Amino acid sequence: MENIIEGILTYSTLDKTLQHIETIDLNEIIKNIKIDLELLIKEKKAVLITSDLPEIEGAPILLNQLFYNLIQNALKFSKADQPPTVIITNTIINSDGQDLLQITIKDNGIGLDKAFAEKIFTAFERLHTKDEYEGNGIGLALCRKIVKRHNGKITAAGEKDNGAEFTVTLPLSQKMDTI
Repeated sequence: MENIIEGILTYSTLDKTLQHIETIDLNEIIKNIKIDLELLIKEKKAVLITSDLPEIEGAPILLNQLFYNLIQNALKFSKADQPPTVIITNTIINSDGQDLLQITIKDNGIGLDKAFAEKIFTAFERLHTKDEYEGNGIGLALCRKIVKRHNGKITAAGEKDNGAEFTVTLPLSQKMDTI
């Protein structure tokens, strides 16, 4: 119950607090997340492969939460008989004269039915019971809110029993000092 209440509070207050924009080294964020998840990574014998990520403007706390949730999900929804492999790649694209960073987080886990690729971003929407996988159903909804605050987008793709792939597209620079 405490976990659900904390999730509701985090989700409902995310839009209320202004966050100052800073230049962020995404490699540093991923490195810190690997340290935070070190026990889980060792326990599952997970492999995280990361390409060199650029700096980006954004709110450090929010972007940390975004990538923490995505990487933790990739580890959580792994297959029981196979160590998780999480591959993080990126590319810079230009859309309407704006440079955007497109980051893909791909795993080899239990996958995702295409029919639920949009539904999973709804708060408290769960595709599995709590007995199967721990959580409160708020992580991906938070990810979507964080990405929207950064004027970006997030999509999910995958195939049941054949991994999931999340694509986060964010502007390299923000237009304001706070978001």
